[in-house]
Amino acid sequence: MARHPKRASESSRLRIVFCLVLFIAVTIAVVGAIGASRATGQHVEDNVFHLKIAPWVIEHTANGQKAEFFVVLADQADLRPAATLATRAEKGRFVYDALRTKSQETQRPILRWLRERAIEHRSFYIVNAILVKASREIAEALAARPDVARVEGNPRIRNALPQPEPGVQSPSQPQTPETIEPGIAYTHAPDVWALGFRGQGITVAGADTGQRWTHNALKPHYRGWDGVTADHNYNWHDSIHNSTGNPCGNDSPFPCDDNGHGTHTIGTAVGDDGMGNQIGMAPGARWVGCRNMDQGNGTPARYIECMEWFLAPYPIGGGQGDPLRAPDITSNSWVCPPSEGCSANTLQAAVEAQAAAGIMMVAGAGNDGPNCSTVMYPPAIYAASYTVGALNTGTDNIASFSSRGPVTVDGSNRIKPDISAPGTGTRSSYNTSDSAYVSLSGTSMATPHIAGAMALLWCARPNFRHDISGSGTTMNNAAHFISSTQCGTAGPPNNVYGWGRVDILAAAAPSSTCPPGTSREIALGQNFDGVTPPALPAGWVATNAQGPPPLWVTSNSGLPTPPAYSPPNAAYVDDPNVASDKRLASPMYFSFEGFMDQLTFRHNFNLEASDTDPNLGFDGGILEISFDGGQTFQYVPPESFVTGGYNRTISPDRGSPIAGLRAWSGNSEGFITTVVNVPTDGNLRWRMASDTSGSSEGWRVDDATVYFCHFFGTPTATPTPPPPTPTATATVTVSPSPTPTATATTTATITPTATATAISTATSTATATPSATVTATPTATATVRPTPTSRPNLTPRPRPTPPPRP
Repeated sequence: MARHPKRASESSRLRIVFCLVLFIAVTIAVVGAIGASRATGQHVEDNVFHLKIAPWVIEHTANGQKAEFFVVLADQADLRPAATLATRAEKGRFVYDALRTKSQETQRPILRWLRERAIEHRSFYIVNAILVKASREIAEALAARPDVARVEGNPRIRNALPQPEPGVQSPSQPQTPETIEPGIAYTHAPDVWALGFRGQGITVAGADTGQRWTHNALKPHYRGWDGVTADHNYNWHDSIHNSTGNPCGNDSPFPCDDNGHGTHTIGTAVGDDGMGNQIGMAPGARWVGCRNMDQGNGTPARYIECMEWFLAPYPIGGGQGDPLRAPDITSNSWVCPPSEGCSANTLQAAVEAQAAAGIMMVAGAGNDGPNCSTVMYPPAIYAASYTVGALNTGTDNIASFSSRGPVTVDGSNRIKPDISAPGTGTRSSYNTSDSAYVSLSGTSMATPHIAGAMALLWCARPNFRHDISGSGTTMNNAAHFISSTQCGTAGPPNNVYGWGRVDILAAAAPSSTCPPGTSREIALGQNFDGVTPPALPAGWVATNAQGPPPLWVTSNSGLPTPPAYSPPNAAYVDDPNVASDKRLASPMYFSFEGFMDQLTFRHNFNLEASDTDPNLGFDGGILEISFDGGQTFQYVPPESFVTGGYNRTISPDRGSPIAGLRAWSGNSEGFITTVVNVPTDGNLRWRMASDTSGSSEGWRVDDATVYFCHFFGTPTATPTPPPPTPTATATVTVSPSPTPTATATTTATITPTATATAISTATSTATATPSATVTATPTATATVRPTPTSRPNLTPRPRPTPPPRP
């Protein structure tokens, strides 16, 4: 059957059209799919970049605006090796060098990119970050880089600072101050002062609204004031560069407080005017300052700049930083709220860098209580910050405004605060005049109580200096625990009081009382008062192993002052400008059937030391002990001291006989109390060694007593061995003259010792006060065990372990 040719042609044309339409549709679908895929990929990629940019930056760069933001690099310095270093000098230098090296190595490409585009920027190293002022386009371009971890804002933060309470003192309306402020007394700080520890040798820094450095309660304690002239280099920094109408202006070349808050807080840490205004926890400490707020307004950049300066202070106007001049402790009564654009982790690296360098950062918990999880602002939220809650002064009740934990803003659920201190009605210095004092309330006031307490702890127990973890644990364990279940478990610690109310006496001077069922007895006691200077008490032997005379003598006048802890006399030795090795040995002590022996003595020293490195000594004193009747002596190591231990390391390269050892050096600024665990019997020896150059006032020792614990019960007769043969005989002759002199001739058997070569015969002339001729022949009369046992190492006697806290 044949088809019609016309109809066949039409059918063919329809098939061709249909195929063309189908081909075009498929092509469009494929092209659309490819385009959609690319668009989706670009959208995902954009989202990834945007996830690295903080919401504050997105908001403040909208519609072509420019904003300041931090470009935080992914590669941050590894500071963990600093934990293995022994001294603050070593820790500080390592951290400073590691941070600087890392920032210089990793920031170079970004800095070049910014310079090529003439974009305003500034480099930081304590956080490996660059502060940039630019548009959204620049923020996105930087966030797209693989070497950038995140882009975070630099918002302007308003700190709600406390205002003066009724009863403000002004110069025209003087009021009689309490001798010691109630908050200071409640921490037991005055009891620590009574032991001789007032914060000497410790520097506290205030990061705040600045300080009125000329205030009567602050000027004597400012590290930049020597009593005659002021030097603000390395002692003051101003991070305010762009304020308007500020009473201190910008970049102030001297300490200036534009609000009063900073003058108040540093006063609570160290203030004392010497005229009854005892407002500070550690009046023997020094202070330095950095202004990080413009009348209460801060920014992350200002906060970081001050932390960078604390790590390695530099001169006014800039210059090379010096980590040896870093403060020991920083007091921080300011916040950086994420609610105002401060990212939760912006400041974390800077806080942790300070801790790695051995700088204790004390921070206020905040004033957003009484609800739970109101500790929500940096720096208080960080584990590396020692965070302080506020008590109603004079009570163990938390202040209603004191912020509570746990910390939830960073997802850590961390317990905060760490500890609590008085924080209401705190009277301290103010910026309106050099004699102004006001009362303020807030965790801002509690914070410097703890900064000052830490200064007392480090003064009394130098082995804890710059041991951030150990210091916190010691302070926590000594605190008076206050239970609370308001924001979680009762603890300790808990989220209201932390470990409790600070008790600095318990932390700085642990109890030396004996356990129940025992009594405390004395194995050796000497106050050097039963003789006429310069003669030594019977059984006490002075020798010079190296260097010229004089020897150790007793003294009732001269430097360092005061001359005695319990007048009239103390043992004394000079600090000459030549290499010397001067020794004072005690009779043997023996605590029959005793345990928990401790030596307590008071001493006042001013021995040549470095002016720039607070950890370095040139001339110094150490304590030694003998187990063989005084034939050989061992160095008493730092870990044996309970309080008042060695405070510096003697330089290894200046010719000192005790080079490289931890020792007492520098200026104690009066008598301090040292307590050290010792074995049940032995001879003690105080040893002063000087190097080949430089001299100072010397070393005074008083009230040396060995205590021990003894069980009650039927007393056992103490064996009385024959008297020992004296190792040396000293003949002292004093001739009256306008400047009396004492001539001592000492003959000793030459025997090897564990710490020096042979002891040589020495003839000395020493300044003394008596005007009569005195001849004394000391002989050893102490009880000695017939067969002493030599011990290879001095190991502190184990102490009973106290029961755990409930």
